Amino acid sequence: MNLPSVVILGRPNVGKSSLFNRILGRRQAIVDDAPGITRDRIYAQTEWRGRPFALIDTGGMLPGTKDPIIEAVREQVEFAAQEATRILFVVDWETGVTDLDQTIARYLHRLKKDVLVVINKADTEVRERDPQNFPKLGFDQIHFVSAMRGYGIGDLLDAAVDFPEAKAGEPAEALRIAIVGRPNVGKSSMVNALTGQKTVVVSEIAGTTRDSTDTPLRYQKQDIILVDTAGLKRRGKTKEAVDFYSQLRTSRALERAEVVWVVMDATIGLVSEDQRIISEAYEEGKGVLLLMNKWDAVTKDHTTMVDWEKRLRVLLGEYGHLPMLFVSALERQRLLKALDLSLQIGQDRVRRLTTSQLNNALLPVIARTPPPSYNGRFIKIKYITQLRTAPPLIGFFCNIPAGVAHSYRRFLEKTIRQQFGFSGVPLRLVFRKK
Repeated sequence: MNLPSVVILGRPNVGKSSLFNRILGRRQAIVDDAPGITRDRIYAQTEWRGRPFALIDTGGMLPGTKDPIIEAVREQVEFAAQEATRILFVVDWETGVTDLDQTIARYLHRLKKDVLVVINKADTEVRERDPQNFPKLGFDQIHFVSAMRGYGIGDLLDAAVDFPEAKAGEPAEALRIAIVGRPNVGKSSMVNALTGQKTVVVSEIAGTTRDSTDTPLRYQKQDIILVDTAGLKRRGKTKEAVDFYSQLRTSRALERAEVVWVVMDATIGLVSEDQRIISEAYEEGKGVLLLMNKWDAVTKDHTTMVDWEKRLRVLLGEYGHLPMLFVSALERQRLLKALDLSLQIGQDRVRRLTTSQLNNALLPVIARTPPPSYNGRFIKIKYITQLRTAPPLIGFFCNIPAGVAHSYRRFLEKTIRQQFGFSGVPLRLVFRKK
């Protein structure tokens, strides 16, 4: 699903992050009285009245500044605005319309996007409010809210999620593979190597790709859509901008993908940003394949690949079971193997096991290795069934669901993988009262 996106923007210190937190119902954005605290976007998927959407918080917009950090934030905001289905333009009731608000309004009019003016910090009953000079910003929809107290948020969301009809996407039978990773790890080169042509611009400058590019591919009688999600940075911009673009593109691509290729650079190895991307893809329930690119540039012997894989699986911790390949986009090495594995992961992600398959395979194992007792009581798992797919959700029905230890849950997941495979597919286990 390509979710519609709602972007929150405005000048510094008008309460954008407070509004973001209020809509989500949790404190995910950093909030502070000092202007400019939000340095890069914060992204979340949420819903209102059954309408799912992506919510994007941005830093304070300060046009016309020479400060490189603030200029990077401004570029982030502009990029997010261009991506938006709807924009929440936040202004401050207490200060009224400022020159900076009017500058931002002129920019938004040029974008020709759906814009809702959100007058924040209206801490008394909104029906008593006079719009004063806010209509001169030139937008029809004006909403009074208090992000801190929750006034007017429901009415605002009713208007915000009134999206136009979604356009039809790719055929359901096409497997969508999102190619994600840090800038300059070779994602675009990988797409070009698979298609045999320069579908995507490739450069040594990190973040050359300006847009997420969908490339259709036919392989083994299967339609595949490759989504390149490169770093998106203009020459001369700061690191803050490239980080913003990479994270936003990654999150947006994950929404629509069934399988995710997490591409890493073999000349650098596994870094914390790679681990963050792996975690995000896995927690989103996507099939995950790890690709260590630029393997041609590594000095190696007959044991190098085995040694690397052992070390990487230790570093990956709970994600150490994920399949990985050592590839070279430059030499087109093992890329077809990556497609073969992706097709299998895509099939396993929607695979449904029968209740008899699960019980016949797992109950004898559970009988030999029962769960640890809980508060002196034995935990008895009576039967197992699959509740849904994409990703697979397996239900274990027992007498004390809350007493099943986390370590035993990992043991059960490992057992399911040993019995049925599911390589690269997240497994969700739930425990319910029998």
